[in-house]
Amino acid sequence: MTQQRYIRLVAIIYLVASLATGTPVFAQAPGPQAARSQAQAAPQQTPPSNYPSLLLNRDYSKGKSALPNIFAPYSGEFVPHPDLTNSSTIYNLIHDRKLELSLPDAIALALQNDLNIGVSEYTPWIAETNILNAEGGGTPLGSFVIGGGGGGSFDPVISVRSSISDISQTINNPLTSGVGTSAQNLTQTSHNTQINLSYTQEFHSGTLFNVQLDNTRSSSSPSANFFNPAVTSDLIVELQQPLLNGWGFLPHTRFILEAKNNSKIGQLQFEETVISEVTQIETQYWILVADRQQIAVAKEALAAYQQLYEADQRLLKIGEIAPSDEVLAESFIAQGNQVLLGAQSAEAVQAAVVLGFLTKDPSDPRFKGVELVPTTFPEDAPQVPDISLDDAVKEAWANRPELKVDQLTLRNDSYDIRATKNALLPSLTLSAEYASVGLSGNTAGAFIPNGTFAPAITEPIVDQNGNPVTSNGIPIFLGVPNGTFGPAAASGIGSAYSQIFHNTSPEYAASLNLNLPLRNRTAQAANAQDQLTEREHQMANQRNRNTIFSGVKEALAAVNIDAAQVQAAVKATQLYQRAYDYSVKSFNLGQYGTNGTFYVTQEASLLNGAKVAELQAKTTYEIALADFNQALGRTLSANNITIAGDGHRDMDLFGPEPLIPGTINGRLIGNSFVGDETR
Repeated sequence: MTQQRYIRLVAIIYLVASLATGTPVFAQAPGPQAARSQAQAAPQQTPPSNYPSLLLNRDYSKGKSALPNIFAPYSGEFVPHPDLTNSSTIYNLIHDRKLELSLPDAIALALQNDLNIGVSEYTPWIAETNILNAEGGGTPLGSFVIGGGGGGSFDPVISVRSSISDISQTINNPLTSGVGTSAQNLTQTSHNTQINLSYTQEFHSGTLFNVQLDNTRSSSSPSANFFNPAVTSDLIVELQQPLLNGWGFLPHTRFILEAKNNSKIGQLQFEETVISEVTQIETQYWILVADRQQIAVAKEALAAYQQLYEADQRLLKIGEIAPSDEVLAESFIAQGNQVLLGAQSAEAVQAAVVLGFLTKDPSDPRFKGVELVPTTFPEDAPQVPDISLDDAVKEAWANRPELKVDQLTLRNDSYDIRATKNALLPSLTLSAEYASVGLSGNTAGAFIPNGTFAPAITEPIVDQNGNPVTSNGIPIFLGVPNGTFGPAAASGIGSAYSQIFHNTSPEYAASLNLNLPLRNRTAQAANAQDQLTEREHQMANQRNRNTIFSGVKEALAAVNIDAAQVQAAVKATQLYQRAYDYSVKSFNLGQYGTNGTFYVTQEASLLNGAKVAELQAKTTYEIALADFNQALGRTLSANNITIAGDGHRDMDLFGPEPLIPGTINGRLIGNSFVGDETR
């Protein structure tokens, strides 16, 4: 009896140890293969056909064209409000208050609803507005630029100025005022109408082009002008070209080049977010899978403890055990309930974490009481990645978005350095001007004398001393011929334009303007700062390369070790299963005697520990594989994720290629961006 009590005490110790580690003893949780069989036996749900593309095709780098609507450029771009509701996809997967979710389903739903991805989507779109701004000649929006010039009036500007005036004024000097009379207190009225047109544009070479056509119609009364009313038209063409500071294309187009690079950087940053979120949802999904299997393990352990308690009750009735043994067995049930509650609590928390990735609004009442049921399980025989460390590092350096961002950043730095180096030069500007003038208007008709004269009593003939010349004592006056005026000759703006384009009155001018700053400290500071920034980014790039090298090395080692651990754990489970089966057979044949319970319990505990270790090893491997794909930049391709193109495409959630929000022409972000050079 003492020996039997000793055996039971040892068995109890095993039970307590197993319970403390969450390991069942008598009953075993179904392994991954059994779980797959159960999943396959469940009714298959008919998947929805296609889900809408996650990317609304927008391109904010293109402005509104003036054709066919000439008023379109003067209206703002419509930016739709974000959709903050959950996609209908997730509701279609809920059946009988259960959300059955495979890993591809989880990734696709996260790509639709993950708010981190939704926020990151705006990064490339905002960057596209800077392209539009720079191509119009503006400086980067929201940035402070030091030195180097850039930008200009690349958008042509047409100006129209019109004016009209009517003036009445008293003339103080009739001769200089052009009224042609010496009368006093003369009042002259004049009327002027002007319509001036101009076209101005700056080209990427820095050349400033301006053409101006001025038109003036003027009339006055009285007037000694040859034309009254008169039409004056001036055609003026001006060119300005910097020859030192500002010479070439780069000083004026660097903001365009940098904006395009920044747009690619925004797209790569978006890709980084997607890779990070996909890796996160994979990790959290596998943790949820492990938590749910731990619940199954805890339930079966509790059932085993209940069986042990019932067996002890029978043994107590026949006096085979002491009452304290029954109390200890009952305590295992209480502890088993505690472990089960802890496992259920952990699973509930993890389900909430996963749901947060899958929804924009996890508080939707339709999710209340819904059980999240993962249907993808770890691999039974994981494959060891067949790649050397050198090849893995080269692949990571070629694929990782961070290094592509570094390359584009360094390219922008080179643009800045070259632009600020050019800005160190003195300013020498060549200006050229051509003008052509046309003058026309209405002229009075020719005077036709009739042979008679009338004396001009206000204009007497005087001698050299200014004394009037007389005849018979009567002053002699000049004679003004009498006659009539012929019809007036009328002409207008057509005649003036004819003179302009026949180059009747041309004007040519050219000038050189030199501006020589004596100390030039501001330009020196700008160039030095840009060089220092480039050096800083070069150091940061090397730091990122080293970080990626270390990350790839660790990820490759981890995935290889974890794959080996899975193989070892599977083999150990098989061996412990054989040992357990042998002990049960021996117990049934009575070969163990009074020690049978101890031996069976010992083998069961070891088998259960091996199964839990196998489960943990498989889960760890799956998480390590997700980290390995992220380290090598394989996350998108490993999950068959592609970038939506310009055309509207649909996503089949159950197909091989779920789509993610992306940007350009169906290409994976970053695959060819860095190699493109804007000339």
